[in-house]
Amino acid sequence: MNSQNIDDPKILMKMAKEGDSGAFGRLYEMFFSPIYRYVYLRVRSRGDAEDLTQIVFLKVFQSVSDFEEKGKNPVSYFYAVARNAVIDYWRKKKEVNAGDTEEIFENIPSPEKNIEKSVDENEIVATIRQAIKSLTDEQQEVIVLKFINDLSNKEIAELLGKNETAIRQLQCRGLKKLREVMSNEK
Repeated sequence: MNSQNIDDPKILMKMAKEGDSGAFGRLYEMFFSPIYRYVYLRVRSRGDAEDLTQIVFLKVFQSVSDFEEKGKNPVSYFYAVARNAVIDYWRKKKEVNAGDTEEIFENIPSPEKNIEKSVDENEIVATIRQAIKSLTDEQQEVIVLKFINDLSNKEIAELLGKNETAIRQLQCRGLKKLREVMSNEK
């Protein structure tokens, strides 16, 4: 079976576990961008995010034989390794990750050349940045995983070691707080 034509992460993970390096390469292609985005949002440095993302894939590759599906989507495994890598990163730096997203929003390229529209977008970005800073770390993580990385509540719950109800509550409270902050900005 040609792993390049398979899009099911569970099948690819099983193939990788059996030693198919092509299957792992396909998983790398599928998950690199979302894992990089997740790491970048947590470390706020392009270079560190690139390094940590490579470390994540190396660790997963080295431990793929230990992966046990147990009904879980393999993407949760990748995020768990990424989350641990980020925690280790901050532990080594001896800094507390406050979830500052300022650099992220500054580095998003604008396809528009219209200066007036760019100014409006910068104001919106600044407002969103401030609103996100008002959330707790857990709320920020849930919002990022849900709306930027497109993970399901079940996947987020598995990743964070919480139940789906707790994830829904964090998401609901985070969105409520964002609405409050955004409405106060108008």
